[in-house]
Amino acid sequence: MARRGVPKGQINWFLREWMSACGIEGRGAQARMMELTGWSKATMSQLYNGTQDYSPKVVNEAARALNAQPYELLMVPERAMAFRQFLASAETIVTIAHDADKRDGTNG
Repeated sequence: MARRGVPKGQINWFLREWMSACGIEGRGAQARMMELTGWSKATMSQLYNGTQDYSPKVVNEAARALNAQPYELLMVPERAMAFRQFLASAETIVTIAHDADKRDGTNG
């Protein structure tokens, strides 16, 4: 699959950064990712080097391998982790507020 609409060298997803954040780096990183995803050597190389566009199928395979949500691969890992933390905090606040309503006998 050729790159369309993305200037050569422009990052349009953060596969390398996610691999590194998940400890898949250095010698053998591409081989490990190939094991986790089932990608061929050519596909792995092209995705890793940015010469092949990603597809929904590829993003889903990478997300499963990296224990991430597909949309997170479009963000740098640090931003995705901050977003995860924000969501967890929001869920905690909602749970605490809901529990407090039950104890107080109010329904919002």
